[in-house]
Amino acid sequence: MEEIDNLVALSKYIGLPIPPDEDFVVKRIEDYYNNFDEKPVEPFRHKLYSVSLYEQLNIDVKVGFWKMNPKAPFLMFKSPYQIMAWTVHPGDLKGVSIIFSEKFLYKYKQLANIIQEFPFLQLDKSIPFEIDKSERVWLEMTYQKILEEYDADNPDRFELIASYLQTLLLQVKRLYNRQVLSEYPLAEATRQNDLELIRKYKTLIAKSLADVNADESRSVGFYAEQLAVHPNHLNALAKRVTGSNALHIIHEQIINTAKTLLLQSHLTVKELSYQLAFKEPTHFASFFKKYTGMTPMQFREG
Repeated sequence: MEEIDNLVALSKYIGLPIPPDEDFVVKRIEDYYNNFDEKPVEPFRHKLYSVSLYEQLNIDVKVGFWKMNPKAPFLMFKSPYQIMAWTVHPGDLKGVSIIFSEKFLYKYKQLANIIQEFPFLQLDKSIPFEIDKSERVWLEMTYQKILEEYDADNPDRFELIASYLQTLLLQVKRLYNRQVLSEYPLAEATRQNDLELIRKYKTLIAKSLADVNADESRSVGFYAEQLAVHPNHLNALAKRVTGSNALHIIHEQIINTAKTLLLQSHLTVKELSYQLAFKEPTHFASFFKKYTGMTPMQFREG
């Protein structure tokens, strides 16, 4: 499967003009896609964010595990590590699409920490949803300001665009929260996605602990990469679902595994340390005492 890192790579893959900036672009959808034929865009995984407003469309969309042909007007989101594919039916598309990278977010202080505030930009919450015409008009005004500033090509245009983008995201958040709270199937799907991701996270940790050839690099980032989510999102999700952060879950499973091995196996503490991927037995002993208040031998003998 093709891996897309930036806007230049995305444009080349789907056959669109190369944008002047690889971290941000905003375009009228009809200016791009109405030149397409009906050849499907094959599945690809990307590392970009997008918030698109469709006013008119005839498109079959696959976003993550969602497969749909929604009714316009509707909002569609993309988030990093998402798998996407679609088939466009030419002549029937109208709307605005904003695509930006994580690098773009970190350039501007008003955007730097927004991802956890906006669930629709998180991988397992990027669910397309329909809006009514009055909501479309409300959003369209902000999209238009971003379009005008982008096309004006002023040297400081992205400073103002970042502020407009923050406004747009707050508008979308209001609509998203209203939709999730009012539609049980969507809310339930969102909750189940949260639980499933944490289940997969714990399973990966357990498999890693069972691998005698594993190294000591069991970081949140290590597991987040395997789950195809951002480490910050995994951490926030872990807190929301379990009440503990993602690193605490790793440490908790290491301690539980160590306790089991201490009580049920004849491994020495040294052997057990290496099996759990600690480079030195002293590292394991310190880690175990920090979380239990006992040394490994005190726990085994007690």
